[in-house]
Amino acid sequence: MNHRRALWLTLAGLLGLTLCALLPMHLQGPFDARDFTRLPGMRLESSVIGALIEPWTAPFHILAGAPDFRLAGLVSVIWLIVGTAIWRAVADRHARPRRSISTRVLRSAAAGLAAGLVMTLSIGATVILRVPRWCLRVDDPNALIVDLHSHTYGSHDGLVSAAQNLAWHTAAGYNAVAVTEHRYPAGAFATQAYASQAPTPQPAVIPGQELSFLYQHKFLPLLLLGLQADYVESPNDGLDPLADYLASIHTAQQGATLAMGFTLGKNQAKVLADAGIDGFEIANYGHPNIPVAIRQEILEAARSHGLALVATSDWHGCGGIARTWTVIHADSPVATMSTQQKAASVLTKLRERGSADVVPVVAGTLGPATGWRAACSPVAETLRYAAELSPLQVVSWWLWSAAIFALARLLARSGWPAGRVLAAVGVTGLACIVLWGGWNWVAIAPNGRLASGFPRHIGTYALCFAAIALLAGAWLGRSAWHLRARRRL
Repeated sequence: MNHRRALWLTLAGLLGLTLCALLPMHLQGPFDARDFTRLPGMRLESSVIGALIEPWTAPFHILAGAPDFRLAGLVSVIWLIVGTAIWRAVADRHARPRRSISTRVLRSAAAGLAAGLVMTLSIGATVILRVPRWCLRVDDPNALIVDLHSHTYGSHDGLVSAAQNLAWHTAAGYNAVAVTEHRYPAGAFATQAYASQAPTPQPAVIPGQELSFLYQHKFLPLLLLGLQADYVESPNDGLDPLADYLASIHTAQQGATLAMGFTLGKNQAKVLADAGIDGFEIANYGHPNIPVAIRQEILEAARSHGLALVATSDWHGCGGIARTWTVIHADSPVATMSTQQKAASVLTKLRERGSADVVPVVAGTLGPATGWRAACSPVAETLRYAAELSPLQVVSWWLWSAAIFALARLLARSGWPAGRVLAAVGVTGLACIVLWGGWNWVAIAPNGRLASGFPRHIGTYALCFAAIALLAGAWLGRSAWHLRARRRL
């Protein structure tokens, strides 16, 4: 592709992106997660740092805003691999018609796989950097912005320390966070201790635990909130009455209980509501795909029993984007409250069924995507992404595009193959980020802060992937060098 054609295609893309951002499409929240109506007195603010590097994190943000980001990611990678392979085959047929069919097929397959790997590398680097994007702001001075479901290294699948957890929540606008570790709540108490000793103000920490309660031969997913330091998990053999267990969290721990909506089965929402649960997750960004029928059961159970509905992040440390918050209207201004008062206010509102004061907030729709939206994820989510861009993010796209084109022209005038040089630099840079993240996960394994070897395993995979990417970057750089040398002869 010559420079002029690339320039016109890029200009067309930038103009389309700018037009989508200017249209009054109103795809960006904040919305009420119960009925997806826009919430007055609340707004989403974008991070300045995130906006400045927006084009580099765009692949992750495009997928992260989908109703089901896992499905959107899978479909998009398939589209990219197939589309790149077809483009390579057509280009080879016109440029080198004498090549055998088998050679063209192999080159097309290699190009498709390379494109898929580069996209995966880009998403992996964004996940590791955890660049913040949206921060929720609320005009009401009595509004507590809370996340009631998150994890640290204290969970078997956590990928962040207590400090990293609280730093991310602060950047996303939360002023209270529940750390709900799997199996054992030790990591939650460690996070609470860290927050109390930190030199800078931290969000209020609510110690908690995520567990499955065996009841009538079925597992009910629960979040226990407000656990005390003397909490000891009782063995669950399926014989304990559910109502007694939930009541014990109130009486013995002065805490509250929530049910996770995404794993509930038919009629389980009513069973939990009748037994005394304090509320339900109506939106969980880590597991957004709540079946429509189960969602309706949750809404009905909450209405009939006056229960709170919350929106949680279920953040384990992957990526920096936040799309779910719970706003709780406290009885006094948040600025005058201590961290202990903030935590106590959250638990009291849940425990006393103050559902009118609890608002689940989402940045966009979550849940099952329609068949067409899922199948057309690369197009549908890119249009949605463009419509959500702020003016600063749009400007960032134009500036980065201009800078890259100027650099490409400079390289071309110096005899360098601009495409290969830029590809080598980009792949190498992304690989270094993944290498850094993988090393950090591997390096923390021996110090005893982990509940499992999961970070070490993820770190090992990241190191291997980064090594492959570095080799690819070196190959691209070497080929660019030799091509420049041949042009000089």
